[in-house]
Amino acid sequence: MTRKIDYREIKEQMDSENAHAVNKKKPPVDSDGPTKIYSVIHEDPHETLEKEKKRKKQVRKHRGFAVVTALLMVMLIVMITIGAIGSAVAWQMVENSPELKLTDFVNEESTIIYDNDGNTIAEVGVYLRENITYASCPESLVDAFLSIEDSRFFTHFGFDIPRFTKAILENLKSRDFSQGGSTFTMQLVKNTYFQNDEAGIQVARGIPYKVQQIYLAIKLEQLIGKKEIFQLYMNKLNFGGHVRGVQKAALYYFGKNCNELNLTESAMLAGLVNLPNGYNPYYYLDSATKRRNDVLDMMVYHGYITEEEAALAKTIKVEDQLAGETRVASVDARNQSYIDTVLDEVMKLTGKDPTVTGMQIYTCMNQTIQDQVEAIQNSESTVVFPDDLMQTAIMVIDNTNGEVVGVGGGRNYDGGRLFNRATMGFKQPGSSVKPVLSYALAFEYLGYSMNEVLMDRPITYPHEKRVLVNATGNYRGDIEIKDALAYSLNIPAILTLGKVQDAIGGDRIASYMNAIGYTRVTAENFHLSFAIGGTWFETTVKEMAGAHGMIINRGIYNEPHTIRKAVLSDGFEYYPENQNRKVLSSGSAYLVSQLMKNNVDGYGYGNVNWMQVLRRDYPVYAKTGTSDWGSDGIQYGIPSGAMKDKWMISSTSRYTNAVWVGYDMAIAGQGTYFNDYKQNLNIPGQINKLLLDIEDTVLTSPPMGVEEPEDVETVTYVYGTYPHVRPEDWIDGGSYITTQVSKAGLEAQPLVSSQEYREYVANEAAKSDSSFGISATYDQYNTLRITWSGTGDSFCTGGSRNISLHDQWGNDIEAWGACLVDLGWLVGYSGGSGYWATVYCDDGYAGEAYSETNYFEGWVADLWGNVKVCGGYTAADGSYKNACAVARPITVDW
Repeated sequence: MTRKIDYREIKEQMDSENAHAVNKKKPPVDSDGPTKIYSVIHEDPHETLEKEKKRKKQVRKHRGFAVVTALLMVMLIVMITIGAIGSAVAWQMVENSPELKLTDFVNEESTIIYDNDGNTIAEVGVYLRENITYASCPESLVDAFLSIEDSRFFTHFGFDIPRFTKAILENLKSRDFSQGGSTFTMQLVKNTYFQNDEAGIQVARGIPYKVQQIYLAIKLEQLIGKKEIFQLYMNKLNFGGHVRGVQKAALYYFGKNCNELNLTESAMLAGLVNLPNGYNPYYYLDSATKRRNDVLDMMVYHGYITEEEAALAKTIKVEDQLAGETRVASVDARNQSYIDTVLDEVMKLTGKDPTVTGMQIYTCMNQTIQDQVEAIQNSESTVVFPDDLMQTAIMVIDNTNGEVVGVGGGRNYDGGRLFNRATMGFKQPGSSVKPVLSYALAFEYLGYSMNEVLMDRPITYPHEKRVLVNATGNYRGDIEIKDALAYSLNIPAILTLGKVQDAIGGDRIASYMNAIGYTRVTAENFHLSFAIGGTWFETTVKEMAGAHGMIINRGIYNEPHTIRKAVLSDGFEYYPENQNRKVLSSGSAYLVSQLMKNNVDGYGYGNVNWMQVLRRDYPVYAKTGTSDWGSDGIQYGIPSGAMKDKWMISSTSRYTNAVWVGYDMAIAGQGTYFNDYKQNLNIPGQINKLLLDIEDTVLTSPPMGVEEPEDVETVTYVYGTYPHVRPEDWIDGGSYITTQVSKAGLEAQPLVSSQEYREYVANEAAKSDSSFGISATYDQYNTLRITWSGTGDSFCTGGSRNISLHDQWGNDIEAWGACLVDLGWLVGYSGGSGYWATVYCDDGYAGEAYSETNYFEGWVADLWGNVKVCGGYTAADGSYKNACAVARPITVDW
């Protein structure tokens, strides 16, 4: 119901409001005049109502405008804030970008390895690549990549806004966000700083990643031109597997260089990069063909080719263009032992892995010699291995410079970076070390001659109880140095090294061994057993080759090396280290070489140590060595003391061939040791023979042998003496020998007078308190036999020498050996008593015995009960020693 308006009520209300207003706000009092009173104008109620309506409408209008204004202001503030924050965040993203360096975009090429004639023998690397220039890219290749990857490449500034926007819209539509909108430049940046499979770099996708990618792409385009960017991009692309860069891709897939690619081949490669392994035509031919055709269609779309050209290109089968089995391989497995040696050596030399860092490596490999090595270890030669478990290691070096010309890392060595026995197989060298250690140092520091008389008798190591033996278990007594080495006797080598140790100390011996390449020897672990390659002394074929090569090179050591030069991509060159080091006088080295020549040429010696197979019309120098399982192999059914390693190292004046044959480990029931049959095969000798044969074909003329240097001296002295007694008027001329020594050795130990010699013998005898002993036996005929040992005497009995061992450790070994020279006339005795002994029976005196030698045999008294002998000897200086022993009863059968 509509209420009727009562204007009187309105008027009364207005009057009431006006009156209230008047009472509420009185006019101020004017001090200068009467108070002014303003009258209220009364309007028509209808007008007042209309005005009120307008006023309220205007208020609502202003309020709405104020709200909108306020909202706009708030939005503006928010947008400014967001913009500021966004700018700060974007700037922070840019600030965190990798530092852009143009050198980062240049890829390392594959490492190329060349032989000694400059022929490529291998290309190695985690990835195979070879950088090319823009000019090497045919037009079809450039067009194919532009059409499928970046059609506006030559017009944008590194960031294609339309392409990027389209990619975002496509991503929003499909919701899979697979479209990246990246330009070539952005992809180049990505593959360099954010996704580098060579360096193992993979940055998670996100806004920061994309902002940095765009920023660096724009910055890169400001530094270099479009063609350079395209070139870098093409060289960095992943084309599947180990193939990187378009040049290697062209070779791998089509067997041709990049500049020879035709339209269909270019389209194939352009299509590959989107999914390189998924579109590999060798494995996914149908997908690869479809992808190629898609690229051809895109080339038509962008106007690079006509529809007719595309249709014709599609008729060509992809499989008909592939290189197939002739495609590029990373390495030549035929030379793998050598290549692995090269890679390890270069990494040590440069500190860089050649499979990651591209370089040019010029090696010393002689392909002819290496082929023979490969044939031997792959059972493709006349060498027959008795079982599959027998292994071998081979190294051939040039003695004149240490260059390694051939390497055999082991039988069936058919994969990269395997266990290379030639460089990694540490084994006991046995007697093969004797020439370069005991005898080389004896010539150098003891003044030994080529006719030095050595002693072969039962001994123990200092402060040890164990008795040392030769391989035969026998002792020879006196023996010349050349025969001691030819028969590979252990005791003379150990006694000789003991004298060297007394002269220069074990530290200097260890230092010398380090200088000639033995890496596992230290002053702390040095032991006299190293003289025979025993105890914990282990070495490799490479180390043995270098040490023997030093002898043939007249004392100059060159560490064996496979590389002549390594050139990095920046042009920096590396050369072999540890070369041309003088470690031994040329005279001493020459004398050692003559000992090793005698091993091969000496009458009968070749038949002793299997070296007769090496004999030639020119000088050959050699030494063998063996080591055994000891008792370690018994649990595997291997006889105690059976051999596990056999060495033979042969040299000419040009090459040294170091060969090891043996077993890596003991295996029960597999016969992993050398029985008589295997020994008689002389496999190390057969291998060395083949190596010498092939070296004959490489050399233009036969080796001339080691030339005698100027520091070899000819001396005359009393045969059998040490130190060597120089000629004197009273000495019979028949006692002399004229022979060779090294100048260094002669300076270390000059010739002495007879008196000086007697004093030396006396002093040596005085040092041997711990080894002096007396032993005795008697038979049923009361014949007493007494031996004085450790006296340093020089007497022979009937052409034999008593070399028995009776010591404080309880060792009681009766032994006799050859006596090459009796020097009793030279030593002489003070008081004339010589050797003497008192015999007791049950502690009662029974009689006495005297002898001018260290052996007595005869009747002293009728012997009974507990027979004891106490005796001694008088030395040249008048000193004497005493010892007692219980005589053992023996039975003699006449």
